[in-house]
Amino acid sequence: MTAWIDELERDLGLAIRLRVIQAAGGQRRDVPRPENAHGSALAAEIGVEAVRWLADRFAGTKVDFPSAHAAKVQNKASLLRAAVLDAGLTNPTRSANDLAREFGVTSMWIHKLRVQMRDEAGQNPQLSLFD
Repeated sequence: MTAWIDELERDLGLAIRLRVIQAAGGQRRDVPRPENAHGSALAAEIGVEAVRWLADRFAGTKVDFPSAHAAKVQNKASLLRAAVLDAGLTNPTRSANDLAREFGVTSMWIHKLRVQMRDEAGQNPQLSLFD
């Protein structure tokens, strides 16, 4: 799970997030203990501030750093979900074809995504077979 990278950005800023992904993206790396953060090889690559932040959470463990490609995919998926939500989940103002064309996916994926998002929002009541 890479939700920690979003927290890192919130706490330290986008520039540090991008530096971390650029330097360590796609790798599994050891995170030093806080007392060793300053002189670590990781600090030389991503900066002391970022390593101290990581050490406070993951000291002495291995962390999988998201790759730049994964970050782009995650961002594209977030933008697609936002566009679907903006268009409306139940009475959409934009067609599935329009969204599919814009985001390079299929209209079937847009339909499935709408159903999934309605489920997540509690807008898809299950029909009873025995009513």
